Parts: sequence; structure tokens; C-alpha cells
Amino acid sequence: MLRKVLFISIVLFCFYSKAQTDSSKQNLTFKNEPPALGDIIKPKMSLGIGMLSFHGDLYSKHYQAPWTGRIGYDLNISQRLYKPLQLNFNILFGKLGANEWVNNRQENFQSEIRSGGLSLVYDFGNIIPDRYRIRPWVSAGINSFEFLSKTDLFDRYGNKYYYWSDGSIKNMDESAPTASLAVNLNRDYVYESDIRELNKDGFGKYQERAWAFPLGLGALMKVTDRVDFKIGVQYYFTTTDYVDGITNKSVGTRAGTKQKDNFVYTSFSLQYDLVVHRKPKFDTLPDDYFDDINWLAIDNLDYDEDGVRDLDDKCHGTPKGAKVDVFGCPFDDDKDGVPNPLDEELESPPGFEVNSKGVALTDEYWQNWYNQYMDSGNVIKTEILTNFYAIKKDTSSGKKNTSKKEQEYTVELMRYVGPVPNDEMAYLLSIGDVQSTVLPDNSTVLYTAGSYKEIQNAAKRRDEFRAEGNKKSQVGYFKNGDLVTLTDEQVDELIGKHKKEIIAVNQTTNTTISGHLENEFGPSDENEFSKTDIVYRVQLGAYKNRISKGVFKNVGKIVELKTDDNYFRYATKGYRTIEEAAAAKADLVLDGYGDAFITAYKDGKRIPMSATKATMETEETEDVNKLETFSTIDKSLVSFKVQLGVLRKLGSNDLEDKIKDIENVDKQSTSSGMIRYTSGTFSEYSKADQYRQELSDKGFAEAFVIAVFKGEVISIQEALELLK
Repeated sequence: MLRKVLFISIVLFCFYSKAQTDSSKQNLTFKNEPPALGDIIKPKMSLGIGMLSFHGDLYSKHYQAPWTGRIGYDLNISQRLYKPLQLNFNILFGKLGANEWVNNRQENFQSEIRSGGLSLVYDFGNIIPDRYRIRPWVSAGINSFEFLSKTDLFDRYGNKYYYWSDGSIKNMDESAPTASLAVNLNRDYVYESDIRELNKDGFGKYQERAWAFPLGLGALMKVTDRVDFKIGVQYYFTTTDYVDGITNKSVGTRAGTKQKDNFVYTSFSLQYDLVVHRKPKFDTLPDDYFDDINWLAIDNLDYDEDGVRDLDDKCHGTPKGAKVDVFGCPFDDDKDGVPNPLDEELESPPGFEVNSKGVALTDEYWQNWYNQYMDSGNVIKTEILTNFYAIKKDTSSGKKNTSKKEQEYTVELMRYVGPVPNDEMAYLLSIGDVQSTVLPDNSTVLYTAGSYKEIQNAAKRRDEFRAEGNKKSQVGYFKNGDLVTLTDEQVDELIGKHKKEIIAVNQTTNTTISGHLENEFGPSDENEFSKTDIVYRVQLGAYKNRISKGVFKNVGKIVELKTDDNYFRYATKGYRTIEEAAAAKADLVLDGYGDAFITAYKDGKRIPMSATKATMETEETEDVNKLETFSTIDKSLVSFKVQLGVLRKLGSNDLEDKIKDIENVDKQSTSSGMIRYTSGTFSEYSKADQYRQELSDKGFAEAFVIAVFKGEVISIQEALELLK
């Protein structure tokens, strides 16, 4: 049948092309030139790929979501009948399939689909102008299709599947005398058994071909003159109920509905115009094409009505009424570069520059400008000075003149790939505004101090560190997560440039530069500590493996150091007073970091709290050289769950039906807008993994264990580290 349909389609297509050829021959009025094939037959061909989803007797809702279907491919050749309507010849092939486990019924199938036919496509060409690159389309057609349906009954070793009431698959029936010896099987999803040959319901050798009537809609976007991008969805209404091998006459629990087996094809494709559209040639136009054209009137056109015809006019668009020379350009009597119609001072003194309005910039002009400035409360009034004939910056590209983000500079102190020595760790922590940054290689940790808008302040801080003995200190700025280090020569060049800019500003505003020029550069970083300050920090923990900063996301800026004992240690930013540090610690304790404690640093060393203004509650001596392994995290905030799946929206998958018998299922929105389904809450990973295995035996083969800290998902490794 499919071959017959294809043959009839080709005959109809050729018949239409012949009719178009005969019609074109009768209506040609050009010179003795045969019509080109592209003027008669203008076919377009498209290749597409999409998803075939089944709508039939399986599933409780009797339909399958498009994104869970199987891949299909299509080939289309179309010929436009008239402007909004196309005749389309199409071929479709792919696979349909479904897997059901609902209400003690376990059915599955996969079918090879081959289809071909004709359809009419309406693209609203008589309503939507050609200038729009995107337009919708609708279609209706008739197809013949063949199907070959098979089912998966045995695994790869020939063991038959038996579905037990507990959700598992075994190698023998649940009611068998030796059922206690049954072993678990896993489906191999190889569809080896022909459904028609099995003849479970006594249907016999039914026809594995039928008719389908597809209705479609979608959108088409023009990419180039010959290439279009096309998306759409087509619903195929069929005349058969045997695609899945189940009908309303099937036996027992296999009984289906009276509805025919339909399917949906959701696809996108590229459509290509096979014929080059010829541009009309002069000698193919009718003999009388130019008879009514007044060539003399065209030669004498004068668009701006200045008395000079356009062919001779060198200044098109002259203001109406303006006096022009023989070239059509306005007169400029005072020769100042501003034509008379735009000149507010027609007799400018010779030798003086003029502004854009043609007014001479004399001493009197500048005196008036200064008087206006002094009378306006010292608000500077800006005036653009220009020459009418000056070369202007090209703005034809349409690019906006956007100012760059103000650069911020910092001082690089050290870089470490491995551990930080204990004495250098104390030195870094004694710098109140020190920051740590893990570089893109994920192994190097960079330590910097300060954030400055003025580069001279950063250079001043660099020199202070060098005077203290840190000769490697350099000025730099962050770009794309890495530090761009500046040489001393580059820093000096930028400082010199900045000085010149300040001098120029002072000269323009007629102000006097007094004192040292460095004082005009602005304040230093407000977070910078003085040399005599004690720096207080709250210790957050020491861990064998690196902890992501997401675990401390409510803490603010933290400093990471890997010490000689190969532990990663984390501390808060520096505080100037013990009161500030104590308040921060109290907030951390309430937020789940119960064992957080305060340490103090000064002059590059850690000092005992008894040497500060802190009030001590114990007389126990603090060992400032001891490196302790500790975690401040409240372990009850760490838990493990089993993730069942993630959906784009509620009810968008068969997962909803599948989990209805599972207890303690939670739904949580993720940061990307998805819905995460989890089950169970465990304080130990081993118990969560045991529960995962139980769910896997019930058909949730994709389930896996996740770790949660304060409601946020973290890695399993981090969770185990926090629980040590």
C-alpha cells in the first residue's frame, strides 16, 4: 500500500507541474525566449528530525509526553500552488514505543513506522507581508503507513520477565512453589518478540498497515533567500488500533480503549529552495515597458528646490529659500565655514575661530562666557567648539559610547599551590583586609590586600608591604577571575597619566593646586586597618578536603588557608574590635556554626585572647601555636536524601504516577526552575544508600543519593567532611 501511495503522489505532482508549464506557455508575453524551469516548477526540499510520541491504549492517561518519545526523521518536497498554499509530498520514518507499569498491568512495545503521503500547507502568505521573516503555518493531509510492533518479554539470557507486586522483576511467577528461590532480573529493553506472532488476544494475522490523517501547525523562519528553518507538530489520526497490539477486545487486564492508536510527530527541519530565482534581464522585458516614462522630467528633478537640478547639485537638502551658488551649495559670505542659513553672525571678524553657530570666539565672547559662569553659582556650562567643515567621528556603525567600569586595584601578597607555612599563615591573618582567591586552575590560592579606585593608593600600600620585607608585593587588578599583575614601570606610567589629568582639570576650572599633589588623589580603602590595630577573626573550621564557599554563603567574605598539616582552614574577614567579632560569632552560632571561636592577630603573629581587651571566661592558657582539627558545623543540619528525578514542571512526566505509592516524597524547586523529587531523610550516608537500593529494586534505576546542608544541595564529599 505504501508503494501505491508514493506512486500516486508522484503522478499527481508531475501532473500539476505539466499543468503549470502549459499555463505559463500561454501567458508568456516576452520576447522569443523559452520559459526557464525555475519560472514554472519551484520545488523546495526539507530534511527534519523530531520525536514520535504514542497516544493509544497504554498509560493511565493514554498519551506520552513528546520529550519522552523516540526519534523520527522526515523528508519533504513542496511546490507552491499559489501564494499562501503549498502542495507537500512527505516521507516519515522512525520508532514508536511505550513502557507501562500501571494497575498491575505491565505492557511494552516498540514499533517501526514508515509513512508517506500528501498534504496541503497554508502559510498565511495572503495576509502576512513578505518582509516578515517569521510566519505561522497549518497543514492537513493523508498518509499511508506501515508498522511492525514488537515487545520485550525476555532478558538477554532468555529469562522471561515476571512482574511481582512489590515492584521487582523476577525469573519466575510470584505464586510459584519455588518463588523463594527467585532472583531479580533487569530489563534489557531489546524488543525481540513480534506482537502479531504472539497472538495473545486471538486477533490473528491482522494488517500491519493503515491510513493516517495528519493535522499540523508550526512556524517558519527565513534564514537566507534559499534556506528556511521550520518547526512544527503534527497529530496523526490513524485507522488502526493494532500498533501497540492492544484493543478494547483484548483479554483480561490487557483490555484497552475504543480509541484508535494515534501518534504525534514534533520536529524541526531545514528547508532549501532547489531553484535559483533569476533576476529579470533588460532584454526579456516587454517592448512597451518604458513607453510611458518621462525621461526628461527625471533628468530635471530638483528635490530641494534650490534651482539646481539633482544631477548637478553638490549640496542636496539645502534649506528652502537659501541662496546657493551654481553647485547648489549655500553661500558663506564671511568665509568662516558656516553657511549663511546656519550662521548667527554673518560678518565674523577674519582670523578668529567660530563655534558651530558661526559666532567668533573673541576676547569679548570669552569675557561674556566667564561672566555667565560666575553669575550661575560656579556651575560650569559646557559648550562644544567645532568647525562646520571639520571631519567628524563616524557614527554610522550605531555603536554607543559607553563608559568603562571604573577599575579597582589591589596588592598581591603571595601565591601558594601547596600548604602555607604556619608563620606566614599568621602574617596573612594579621592583615585586616586580606582576601583569598582560588584561581581558575583550582589549585593556586592568591592572597591580596585592599581594593583601591586610585592606583597611587595601591602603589603606596605596595611600598609599605615591601618596606616590611614582602619584596614580592605587586599592584594588579582582577579580570575574568584571574589577577592581571602590573610591573612597577606600568604603575608609574599610570600614576603619571593620572597626575596630568588632575592638572588639566585644575587648569580648566581655574583653581589653584595647593599642597602635595598626592592629596588630590582621593581617600584610601576605607576597609584598610592601621598598623597598630589588633585583627580579630572568627574561626569556621579545619577540614581534610576543600569546602566550597557555598557552605559558608551566609558568612560573608572568608579566608581560606591550607596549612602544613594539609588541612584547609577557613576564617571570617577581619574585625577591628572584639565587640564586632563577638557579634559576628553570635550570629554564626545562631546560623548553625555552633563551635565557632575568635582568634586575634597583631604585628604578623597570632596573640592570645588574654592579651587583648577580651574578657576571658576561663583561666586555661591558650596555645597560639597549636593547629587544631575542628568543625564548627552543627551536624544535625547535614542530611542525605534519595533523588528520584527532576522535572521541568509538575505533572509533566509519568514520574508523578510512578511515585504515588512511595512514602515521604518531597518536592523542591531548584534554582533553575526545575522540580526535584526526593524521598527519605537520613543522618548517615550508608542508610541513604541502602534505601536507594530498595527504590532501585522497585523500578527507580536512576535514583541516587544527594547531600543537603541547611536546605541546599552540596556534594557527598563535602557532607562526609562536615560530619567528621
